[in-house]
Parts: sequence; structure tokens; C-alpha cells
Amino acid sequence: MDSLVAKALAAGGSTYDKPEDLGLMYSHSFVDLDGHGWGLLHITAAPGQA
Repeated sequence: MDSLVAKALAAGGSTYDKPEDLGLMYSHSFVDLDGHGWGLLHITAAPGQA
């Protein structure tokens, strides 16, 4: 996820917040060249919930 945001930034996009790690959930976001905001979210299933 961080590498995707890094690619967006390298292409001229921007970010409006820092990545957030909440243990089982990780999020990051960026704004593309057209001004569209993209929010990325990864949720890790709790043990035994797969």
C-alpha cells in the first residue's frame, strides 16, 4: 500500500494525511492529478476468523 501511494506521489499526486496503523487495520490515502481522493484500507482478519 505504501508503495502505491509512493508511486502516486512520484507521478505528481499529493497526500492529505499520514498513514494510520490501528493494529488489525492500516490505511493511507492520496489525491490524484485530477483532484480525486483515494483512500486505501487493509484489514487483517483476527486469528480464527479467516
